[in-house]
Amino acid sequence: MALTSLAQEGLSHLKALLALDTTNPPGKEIQAVRYLERVLRREGFEPVVLEPEPGRGNLVVRLRGDGSKKPLLLASHLDVVAADSSGWGAPPFAGQEKDGYLVGRGALDMKHMTAMSLMTLLALRREGFPLRRDVIFAAVADEECGGEKGAGFLVREHPGLIRSEFALGEVGGFRIQIQDKNYFLVQTAERGCAWCRVRFKGESGHGSLPLPNSAINQLVQSLTRLRHQGLPRYLCDPVRRFVGRVADSQKIPVAWALRALLHPLTEWLALSLMKPTQARLFYAQLHPTASPTLLNAGEKENVHPAMAEVVLDGRVLPGQSFNEFRQELQLVLGENAEIELLKWMDPLVYPDKNPLLDIIERVLKQRDPGSIMVPSLNTGYTDAKHYDKLGIMTYGFVPMLNDPQEPIPSLIHGKNERIGVEAFGWGVEVLLEVVRRFCGHE
Repeated sequence: MALTSLAQEGLSHLKALLALDTTNPPGKEIQAVRYLERVLRREGFEPVVLEPEPGRGNLVVRLRGDGSKKPLLLASHLDVVAADSSGWGAPPFAGQEKDGYLVGRGALDMKHMTAMSLMTLLALRREGFPLRRDVIFAAVADEECGGEKGAGFLVREHPGLIRSEFALGEVGGFRIQIQDKNYFLVQTAERGCAWCRVRFKGESGHGSLPLPNSAINQLVQSLTRLRHQGLPRYLCDPVRRFVGRVADSQKIPVAWALRALLHPLTEWLALSLMKPTQARLFYAQLHPTASPTLLNAGEKENVHPAMAEVVLDGRVLPGQSFNEFRQELQLVLGENAEIELLKWMDPLVYPDKNPLLDIIERVLKQRDPGSIMVPSLNTGYTDAKHYDKLGIMTYGFVPMLNDPQEPIPSLIHGKNERIGVEAFGWGVEVLLEVVRRFCGHE
């Protein structure tokens, strides 16, 4: 499939963005912001550039419609996670093509959306397309570290620049395959964040004499229980709808296995029949989780410390509160565990039926006949957490015609992060078509 001129232009911008190292920390997103600013100004736009701190750049630009409908926000972030170049087939910050793919940190998370959104605005302006809705493009800093210097900053300090009815952001738009059917995921919900510090206190003493109830032993025993027991299942509506829609399109054996996930007595059997990566994903959609990520204990080799700490990356499902999560966590860790909340972000759920999703579904069916669009729950968090404070309904949709067997979730933040050149070009055209239909006079 040959790329259109628009897609080829978008690919050149994506290559340029991938060549800019915006690893967060420290970020330095301003270099990507300046690149976008130059491109937009050449096309007659007047982008707004904002730096909450030197080097932490955010860009917002608007293409105005007639105002008869509320705006649509195209949302992307410019920062990326760190990349150790060892084990990569191409340098992570060079924007090189290899074997039909564009390789680089940020290719899927999420400079591809930056380039697609840029081309959408350029194309609409060049053709003088009549709009009912303003189309706003925001390319922001700091998402990988919580977004306080990016989307959070815009929401707090400059809400008028981005206030919209709907937004399109990350974690969706790619294909997966179940049996012989292809599905496009569109994120309609995401788990909440409950990062905690857990302390254990115990008797200190000389390391030459074992202390069964030492702080470290308490910590190890509690984490062992957490690993083996997990937290109680919690079936939320977004997962119920996802499983139901996929199961309805499958033949009986697969449909039964999927529906078995929804019942506590058969969940374990359904998970055991899946590949490990799939089972972990479904488990995280059916259970709140708490993963140990940081440990702190002791200062000297021959001394039992009086205190040991672990930081848990806690995630909750839509409908759960922190108090519920804390009570369940306490039961597993034990009464001696002192739990301190470090960060809380509410889970999000948006309707899976509205005019925007209807248009996305129609465009996908036209562009990839036989595929099925399904709503999905993101197990992590995105900048939607911030945009939600302004009442913006944010859906994860960055379209691409990827190989449905390709492990997109594991490539994000992983080695050899990449996007297919043709998959990206298809996405440029699809995003433009969705915006045309939703913001125009269809």
